[in-house]
Amino acid sequence: MTVSSEPIFQQVRGTSASLETVVDALKAAIVAADVWVLHEINPQTLLRQANIEIGPARQLLFFHPRYMKRLLDADPAAVLEVPLKFAVLTEDTGIALRWFDPVRAFERYRNRELKALGAELSLLCDQIVASALETAS
Repeated sequence: MTVSSEPIFQQVRGTSASLETVVDALKAAIVAADVWVLHEINPQTLLRQANIEIGPARQLLFFHPRYMKRLLDADPAAVLEVPLKFAVLTEDTGIALRWFDPVRAFERYRNRELKALGAELSLLCDQIVASALETAS
């Protein structure tokens, strides 16, 4: 499925499944990957409070303390890069699932440990998304 722009620092996948189906599948895939769902944000509800209407959208924040320990040991300044987040958005062509690529986020620190962590987290995100989209379809 075609989705809007794909900046080089993001990953994006499209699906024809419903937003709620994708969100539920993502939460299950995150938990199955032994990672914690930290928070779910509903931008549609928040913006409605300001009399702004948008289509259905959700953001899922996720991470795990074992990754935080490694990140802090490598470079505490990188704490601003976490938790990781998936955005599930309604676009003209269907549902788009977007996330920042941890490889891109951590490579700018020029730190070997963070580079390895970024690669590991990038693979983790890819696996979570693949599992969720398989379940959702």
